[in-house]
Amino acid sequence: MTLSIIRIFCGVSHLIYGILTLAHPFYIAEFTRYGFSSLRILIGLVQLICGAGLLYGMGTFKVSLLSAAILAVMMGGALGTRINIQDNFIQSLPALLYFLLNSYIFIKSIKL
Repeated sequence: MTLSIIRIFCGVSHLIYGILTLAHPFYIAEFTRYGFSSLRILIGLVQLICGAGLLYGMGTFKVSLLSAAILAVMMGGALGTRINIQDNFIQSLPALLYFLLNSYIFIKSIKL
C-alpha cells in the first residue's frame, strides 16, 4: 500500500515537473542557472517518460524498476548540481526527497 502511494505520488510529480520543464519560463531559467539549458528538453522528456513508467509500472514491476532507477540517478544528479551551485538546504530538499523516494521504489521493486 505504501509503495503504491509513493509510486503514484512520484509518477504524477515527475509528469508535472517534466511538463513544466518543457514549457514554463521559470523552469527554463532554472535550467540555465543549473548550467543544463542544452539538456533541458531531454531531461524533461525523460522525466515525463519515467513518471508515466512509474504509473504504468503499478502492474508491471520491471517498468517501475527501470523508471525508478533512472529517476533516482537523475535526482542524485540534481542534488549534486544543487550542492555544486551552492543552493541552500531548502532549495536542495526536493531533489533529496525525490532521490530517496525513487530509491525506495527501486529497492522495493527489486524484491517483488
